[in-house]
Amino acid sequence: MLTIKESQSIFYFYMGRSIFGFLLYPVCAFLVDDTLIDTGTNRAGEAFLAALESRTIRQIVNTHHHEDHIGNNAAVQKLFQIPIYAHQGALAYLENPRLNDLRFYQRIVWDWPQPSQGTAIGSHVETGSHRFEVIPAPGHTDDHICLYEPDQKWLFTGDLFCGTNFIYLRQDENYLQILDTLKKLSVLEINTVFCNLKGAVSNGKEALLKKIARMERLRDDVLALKENGLPPDKIRQKVLGNEGAMGFVTRGHYSKQNTIDSIVTSKRPDQIQ
Repeated sequence: MLTIKESQSIFYFYMGRSIFGFLLYPVCAFLVDDTLIDTGTNRAGEAFLAALESRTIRQIVNTHHHEDHIGNNAAVQKLFQIPIYAHQGALAYLENPRLNDLRFYQRIVWDWPQPSQGTAIGSHVETGSHRFEVIPAPGHTDDHICLYEPDQKWLFTGDLFCGTNFIYLRQDENYLQILDTLKKLSVLEINTVFCNLKGAVSNGKEALLKKIARMERLRDDVLALKENGLPPDKIRQKVLGNEGAMGFVTRGHYSKQNTIDSIVTSKRPDQIQ
């Protein structure tokens, strides 16, 4: 399934795998002038390529290496014979996507992309009409970057923002690192956040600050309960409630407990001994 929308001369392609009319965890790819920011999931590859054929595409920028952001890299690169730019740490995953150890639910929803060839990104990206600053933005992944256009006050956040709430954390994410990165980004002058989950988010700075405030409150509540001697599972029950469907479907890869464990230890849950 693919839907094309436009905001402030930026096209975004909202896509995902549809089963029985239900769209499973959609993702956006963005087109700014001649530049694609991420290429979405190959589960919508045929429709995505058809939507691009009549357009001018001169380069791809990947915000990070996850399969739902590099899913159509290979097909678009082959069609337009263009370079792909990404963080140095993402390049091995572009060349060999099976370095991503996908769980069963990830294979069902997104699947492994085909290999593509990337080049390490520099400090800026030129898109024709715009010049973007490339900002390292770790937390979701170590190789995550954000793109900032200071004249228009646009911030492309990849998977770092994803809405103002924060409940679930991946096993390979670091809660406090995400919070720290968001706080650093929030000092920028921002009109619009372009989020790969939410699309175009107006009042972008306000949205970032709202998320930061909620994450700080959750952090403080969790650490206070830790100081009172509560174990992590009891803290989760008290502040976030029962685990719910997400933890069950992903078999704990995304879970509320990961959020608590990361706050308590200051680590990624998959690094906790």
